[in-house]
Amino acid sequence: MADSEILIETIIVIGITIILSTIFKDYGSVIIIILVVFFLIESRIRHRSWVSIGFNVKDTLINARKNWCVVVFVGIILPLLIFFIAKQFVPEFITHVKSRLPLNINAIIPAIIAITIGTFLEEVIFRGFIQERLSWFIGTPIAIIITSILFAFMHISKGSFKIVTFDLTGIFIDSIFYGIIFSKTKNIFASWSVHYMSDLVALLCFLFFI
Repeated sequence: MADSEILIETIIVIGITIILSTIFKDYGSVIIIILVVFFLIESRIRHRSWVSIGFNVKDTLINARKNWCVVVFVGIILPLLIFFIAKQFVPEFITHVKSRLPLNINAIIPAIIAITIGTFLEEVIFRGFIQERLSWFIGTPIAIIITSILFAFMHISKGSFKIVTFDLTGIFIDSIFYGIIFSKTKNIFASWSVHYMSDLVALLCFLFFI
């Protein structure tokens, strides 16, 4: 009974996330915050420890050393690769992203703060809650794929089919790697540090290479 309740609960949360994200496209951050609050309350009610739900900060450096190849590739090489491929072959994508970013030099600090908080909250929900819960019932590989599809869906923005497809493909690939890191470490801080690094590198690319 407990397992079926958790599965139904997880499906409902995913469904609500999709519905709210579709209706209130400009309030994605608010939706994420609501989901994080739900996740933390649910974890307390079920008496789960911080470590058991992925808040294992003391092992983050150990996790990074053990997975340093993935960390460097996903956190640094991949965002650089996507940026320069886009700049060379899909310049419209660069313009598309520029319109959404605070590229004024005076806005760097607020942007970094927003990235820090935003990426952490996303990891709590998408890896710590959705992926972890789904993996209990359908296995880790499928859970990572489904979570990454939902993660990409949450980042849809207006634009031509070509630009949106390129954008979502990159986001989906990133999410696959974040999911792999989380599945290997069971540590939200491990996947978050790579997610944060990737977004920060991408921001710096847009600030200094265009």
